[in-house]
Amino acid sequence: MTKQTTPQSDPAEKAFLSCVLQNSAILNEAADYASPKLFHHPCHRKIFEAALSLWTEGKECDLVTITDHMSVGGTLDDVGGPSFITECFISPAVTSNWSEYLDILRKKHTARLAKAGAEKIIHAADDPAGGGDLSEIVQKVLIGIAADAESKGRIESVGEVALNRLSAYEEMVKNRGKLIGITTGFKPLDDITSGFRGGQVIVIGAATKGGKTSLALNMAMRTANAGNPVGIISLEMGSGELLDRLVSSFSGADISQLSKDPTQDLMSKIRWGIGQVSKLPIYVRDESSINPLQLRAAARRMAAVHKIKMLVVDYIQLIEPLNRKESREQQVAESSRTIKILAKELGIPIIALTQLNADGASRESRGIENDCDMFLKIQRDEENPNDWWLNIALSRATSTGRIPLSFRSEYLRFDERD
Repeated sequence: MTKQTTPQSDPAEKAFLSCVLQNSAILNEAADYASPKLFHHPCHRKIFEAALSLWTEGKECDLVTITDHMSVGGTLDDVGGPSFITECFISPAVTSNWSEYLDILRKKHTARLAKAGAEKIIHAADDPAGGGDLSEIVQKVLIGIAADAESKGRIESVGEVALNRLSAYEEMVKNRGKLIGITTGFKPLDDITSGFRGGQVIVIGAATKGGKTSLALNMAMRTANAGNPVGIISLEMGSGELLDRLVSSFSGADISQLSKDPTQDLMSKIRWGIGQVSKLPIYVRDESSINPLQLRAAARRMAAVHKIKMLVVDYIQLIEPLNRKESREQQVAESSRTIKILAKELGIPIIALTQLNADGASRESRGIENDCDMFLKIQRDEENPNDWWLNIALSRATSTGRIPLSFRSEYLRFDERD
């Protein structure tokens, strides 16, 4: 039987400590990435904690100062006294290679987390009665490991940011008149937004039966027809119902007439519509219940396997909470925040649907408006019921506006209106 060992590298831990003790200025750059938890050896961990303490206080960290600091703090004997600190100091190391040593520590730490997570999953699988929901435990473990393994964001000078933005501005001038993001399928909206862009969350809000699903599916269909793979996570209706809507909207066939007056012309339209919709790169996952962790897993899979360029989530308030003891406001806010993080992580625009209350705000949580980059509200003209409007109520990157639409209810299709 193979002996189980804990992932670690004693030489790398000592080498990194040696670099810090020889040149504490390394911490100016390494402190964002290094953490005491990266050290497996408890004595190494204590020494690094002491080094961080001196650095935080703005003091020099070397063999003498750290020995004195730990002596005053009463932790010197815990690491074996001055001799062990000296042992670390004289360990073979090249100070210019400190980032390579740190990278080894990070990988070993992640490996330890992975092994511990695997043991937790195995324990839950062996004891399903006492271990809780196995799929949720697996997802939490994997997300926890991935989150811990991610490096922190690099600090940039405003000069670097300016150069990058200048390149973006030049690209906009070069491609003036063209979309920066992917098409929404509605030219007036494209003209205002230049297309939906990666990392954006676009919320479409409407009252119950107010057309939000129809509009989102119209956008998905037109975007996919332009060659962009689209994912749909539907919590409200099944994949069959979604297909009915897509076929009806694409073909102009009133599918409800099949049970009333199934003419040959109607069947021809439907067959043609099914043939056209079948060619679209649209991927559907319909769920009666999904929580934020499962939403992340589903979206990541669609991005990895099907290379989706846009995702539709229908709708936010139907996402199941992870913590049923929290207030409804907190539960919905957690779902909204998950969607925002996903958009950033996957680098795609996410269209998330929300129900509006009588005041025109998202039901149950203001967090939805806070997290989104654009808030679109569907409004029906009370005096002219055939006239609809898409109001850009909030936008962080574009102007607001009001786009006239018409709605063909028999086809569940929105079109532009003059």
